[in-house]
Amino acid sequence: MASAAEFDQITISSRSFADRERTEAFCELFGRNVLKLEMDPLKEVPFDVEMNLRALPGLSITTSQMSAMTCRHTASMIDNDDPVLVFVQSGVATYRQNGHEATLRAGEAALTSNGFAGTGIGHTATSIVHLRISRSLIAPLVPNLDDAVGKPIDRASPQLRLFLGYAGILREDIALTSPEARRSVGLHLIDLSALMLGAGTEGAEVAQTRGVAAARLRSIKQRIVADIGRRDLTLSTVAADTGISTVYVRKLFETEGTTFTEFVLTHRLTAAYRMLTDRRFIDRPVSSIARDTGFNDLSYFNRTFRRAYGASPSEIRGETRRSRETS
Repeated sequence: MASAAEFDQITISSRSFADRERTEAFCELFGRNVLKLEMDPLKEVPFDVEMNLRALPGLSITTSQMSAMTCRHTASMIDNDDPVLVFVQSGVATYRQNGHEATLRAGEAALTSNGFAGTGIGHTATSIVHLRISRSLIAPLVPNLDDAVGKPIDRASPQLRLFLGYAGILREDIALTSPEARRSVGLHLIDLSALMLGAGTEGAEVAQTRGVAAARLRSIKQRIVADIGRRDLTLSTVAADTGISTVYVRKLFETEGTTFTEFVLTHRLTAAYRMLTDRRFIDRPVSSIARDTGFNDLSYFNRTFRRAYGASPSEIRGETRRSRETS
C-alpha cells in the first residue's frame, strides 16, 4: 500500500490500446505486478484504462475509468490484507468475494479486501473509486471487520452520505498542501469509513469527535458559501438546515479558533470584493452589491470592508473602472 508521508499523485493510462499485444503487455506489467489483478478485457471492446493514484498517510485513493473487463485477484497475488472500499461513480460492476456477491451502480459502494481472492466484473465502462486503508489503523475501530468484506453498503446510510460529502476535499489540492493537513484528512476519512462499516463503541466515539466533526464543519462551510447572499443567514437558520444544534455549530467553529459570525463576514466581504473588481458588474451600484452579498446595513458594509481591504468599496470600484479604461 502507498503510505507516503507526503501527498502524492500519479496518473497511469493505457491510452486506449487497440493493439492486442500491447494490451497484454500492459495487463501483465501494470495489472499483475502493480495492481495484483489479472485483467481480462473484452475482445470486442477497445481496451481503455486510466487511473489516478493518490496517497495520504494511512490510505491511498485510486480513481479509475475502465472499459468493460473482468479483473481477478487470485490467492497467489495476496500480499497484504488491507480493506478496500469501492465506490461506483458510473456504470455497473459486480464484485464476488468472501462468499458474497454485490452488483453496484452509480452511487453505490461495497467493502472488498486485498486479503481475499475475488473477482470484479465491469459489465460496462465504469468510473470507480477505490479507497485502500491500512488495516492497522481501521481494524481497532471496527470489530469483526472481515465480516463485512464482499457486502454492499446501504446506499441510504447517513454515514455514506457524510463520507462522500467530506471526500470532496480530495479534489481541493490547496487543502492538502501541508503534511499536517494530509494527516488530518487521512484520519478523518478513516474515521468516517469506520462508521460506515460498523464501528464499535470506542471507535464511534473517536470518529464522532474527529472525523464526523470535520465532515460536519466542511458541510456547514459549503452551505454558508453557497448561500452567502441570504440576509437571513444566521447561526439558527444554518443549524436548522443541517439538523444540528446551534451549540454544536458554535463549537465546531471554535475548534478552528473562529466564530460563525466571523466566517460569514469574511466570505461576504470576499464575495463583495470579487464583484467590485469584476468588470461584468462595473455598472452595478455598490449598494446593490452589498445587498447581493447579504449585507442589510450599507454603513456597516462600508466600515467592515475598509477595515478588511484598506479602502472603501467605492475606491475599489474606481480602481476597477480606471483599469478598464486604460486597457
